[in-house]
Amino acid sequence: MQGRTMAGSGALGTLLLALLLPATAHANPASEPVSGAEPIPIEAFVRPKAFHSPQLSPDGRHIALVVPSAYQSALAMLKVADSQQVGHLQLPPGNHIVDFDWIGDRQLLVSLGVQYAADEPPAATGELAVVDVDGKNFKVIYGSAGIRNTRGARALRKQFNYGNAFLVDPLFDDPEHVAIQTRKWAGAEWQPDLVMRLNVKTSVLTEVARSPEPGSRTRFLLDGDGRVRYAVTSRSTFKSRTWQRADGGKDWKPLEIEGEHPPKPLVFSGDGRSVFEEAYDFGPTSCLVEHVLESGERRALACDPESDLFDVYRSFDRSRTPIAAVFSAGRPEVRFLDKAHPHRVLLQELLAAFPGKQVVPASVSRDGSLALLYVYDDRSPGDYYLFHPATKKADYFAAVGEWLDPDRMNERRPFRLKARDGTTLWGYLTLPRDKPAKALPLVVNPHGGPYKLRDDWAFDHEAQLLASRGYAVLQVNFRGSGGYGNGFVDAGKKAWGTTMIDDITDAVRWSIGQGFVDERRICIYGSSYGGYASVMSAAREPDLYRCVIAAAGVYDLSLLKKESDIADTKPGLEYLDEAIGNTREEQIAQSPVNHLDRLKAPVFIIHGKEDERTPVSQAKALRAGLIKRGHPHEWLVKDGEGHGFADTANQIEQYTKIFAFLEQYIGAASTSPSAIAAVSGAQLP
Repeated sequence: MQGRTMAGSGALGTLLLALLLPATAHANPASEPVSGAEPIPIEAFVRPKAFHSPQLSPDGRHIALVVPSAYQSALAMLKVADSQQVGHLQLPPGNHIVDFDWIGDRQLLVSLGVQYAADEPPAATGELAVVDVDGKNFKVIYGSAGIRNTRGARALRKQFNYGNAFLVDPLFDDPEHVAIQTRKWAGAEWQPDLVMRLNVKTSVLTEVARSPEPGSRTRFLLDGDGRVRYAVTSRSTFKSRTWQRADGGKDWKPLEIEGEHPPKPLVFSGDGRSVFEEAYDFGPTSCLVEHVLESGERRALACDPESDLFDVYRSFDRSRTPIAAVFSAGRPEVRFLDKAHPHRVLLQELLAAFPGKQVVPASVSRDGSLALLYVYDDRSPGDYYLFHPATKKADYFAAVGEWLDPDRMNERRPFRLKARDGTTLWGYLTLPRDKPAKALPLVVNPHGGPYKLRDDWAFDHEAQLLASRGYAVLQVNFRGSGGYGNGFVDAGKKAWGTTMIDDITDAVRWSIGQGFVDERRICIYGSSYGGYASVMSAAREPDLYRCVIAAAGVYDLSLLKKESDIADTKPGLEYLDEAIGNTREEQIAQSPVNHLDRLKAPVFIIHGKEDERTPVSQAKALRAGLIKRGHPHEWLVKDGEGHGFADTANQIEQYTKIFAFLEQYIGAASTSPSAIAAVSGAQLP
């Protein structure tokens, strides 16, 4: 099955850096893994991926992929036959490629945007452009802003009135047109979502479909002939409706699938008679559902009682029929659907060829003769293979992070436990590979968001970096996290400082009870909501933690509602009301700055001065409260940084100081508790 050859892998990474982003090549351009005799440098973990989001052209002759950096991104186009680059598109500083799609064998449509936060993907600002496979004839064909040179994301969003546009169908049978969806924010309401036919040569727009419910956010679905026949509408209250319209018709008919959480339409069946979607009408978690349009019948094809639908694997032919569903309560599990489909056996053989890894068909040529596979596990950021279904041969293409040696990375072990109220919680414990999994110093690492985001089994750069220095790393998907049903998400609303913190505490105590962790050597470190959770956890459980590291965090919820960019819009304010409460009493009760008297652990505050999501006033409010109480703390605030550090030098400084802070209070794996107490003056039980 496999035909892996490493030839050309390092050359590909060097070529992309040299031709596309020479300004970033100073950041350790060497592509060889670091020698096992040397400690893995911090830079190896914070370095951007070599590339991401590769896609095959419809004819299977070319691959396009995004080459990222902190301040801009580029698109590279290569020949499949020899991986040689045939063209590239490099955007000016401040501009990023949000998404792209092939709209023909030799042309691509690119969505432009900006980076609001270092730990989030770029966000679209509404401009769409085309470029040829050789990098020529770049042209913005939708949106008035064009290419920008700006880092004022908040001002930019206001200037362009929150407009957005994205591709919904490439319309391969109509070379001059694509179908896009447009959405614009005007005053207090969204304008009706539209599907427009866009001429890629003249930029002329023709309306094809309009949302059946004005003021709602709409998901449209086109059938295999490019006709808009299905839509799901939802409002800020999360009430949804599903709609259908007849072939070629303009009038929408509501379907009786109303619910609190909208289904997500995925694809029409090959015969156009059914819609496959992710939906919640068969239980507390989302299922893969087939909706038969003529009869109205809805069939649950695959469900899991504990976790939502994680992914859908589809056939390699043009019909792209779903043949397997993936669920991931802990580690991803593939469940096959139609036993009779010929590609079921093919996919089973593929999975067997990569034991212990996840295999994702990431892109398929239009005729199904070639597929691009993404293969990953917990110790590798992933590799791509070119797979030929006819011969069942998989040829190695390239690694996402070839400078990280999987043999030197650490196990990411899924776990489950019962919270104090009986709710099942899932999470991950990353264990240093060269230490016994017993009585280890622990860094608790709550994720940001917090709602609908989650930690998963895939390679985690920060957890791996911490584990490389001898620390066990605990990450729990507390209530509010995504992936475990909408009831699990809803249970986190207005519970930032209560139930969600209790879930983190319960996971820490579980790890102690399992013998993995030395209860005298535990620190907590997180970013964004994770920064909030770190301070609040140490205030709620002052005897559990020896130190706190809070980056880009929220510490005063009333201040958040006044100054955060989330509060710039009506939907944003509604979200904050639902997430943290709309009364001052609720906000005071759940603000860490109001609970500092209980805090015992020293605090390290990290923040970007230009942060618009959690402004630096949050860090200043926390520091002022600590100074008032004479509480030990450290401070690292950087000019020019936003919600998370983007500059490589600043990231290296951040982690260097984090490791010094951890060493002082809980030591490394080989440090004895008595030695830590002697250095830090800590009183250990």
